[in-house]
Amino acid sequence: MQDFSTLDQAWLSLFDQFALRFDATGTEHGRETARMVRAHADARPKWHLCAHDVVLAGALAPLYQDPLAQALERLSPFLVWQTRGVFTDNEHTNRAYVEFMGPDGMLYSDQVRLGIYWHDRHTFYPRHRHEAVELYHIVSGTGFWQHVTDTWTPRPPNSYVLHQANEDHATKTGAEPLLALWSWLGDISFNSYSMDAAPTDSGMGFRDFPSNQSG
Repeated sequence: MQDFSTLDQAWLSLFDQFALRFDATGTEHGRETARMVRAHADARPKWHLCAHDVVLAGALAPLYQDPLAQALERLSPFLVWQTRGVFTDNEHTNRAYVEFMGPDGMLYSDQVRLGIYWHDRHTFYPRHRHEAVELYHIVSGTGFWQHVTDTWTPRPPNSYVLHQANEDHATKTGAEPLLALWSWLGDISFNSYSMDAAPTDSGMGFRDFPSNQSG
């Protein structure tokens, strides 16, 4: 029988760090997410190797000796990265996420979706919205968010951004990749998700706020 004890320990550390960092946002959303994470502290996914083309090295490099980074490095070959749909704007995956808990998660829950989000360098996630309330906690890299307006706001490590239901938001990165923890509460189905359609002359596969077209 294969010994998965080191994976189980890394998973426990991962969930512990998730709860600590979401509690630290000081938001009700963060506290509720942390409560759900701790309620599943003893649960473990079924471990199996998962092929993917997500490279975390650049995002983990600034996190030297961070227990979250150590857990992710250990678990990386077993994480179920979602790279489908809008996460492949070009020949290579440039955005991806892992759902640790949720209806499609490594652990099942019908009350929350939560996991980790990776966003490569010089990459853009166009304007979109969904019914779920969403909280991001930035782990590494400085991302830029448009939230409701078309003003870009930098979000450095250890900051967070909270999106209420159906609020438009977009994300982009500069010279460094972004790694963030995220959670959805409320209506967590994907039925309400929508992203702006692309004009045929955009060359980027989407339409976004006017300021993005010149930037």
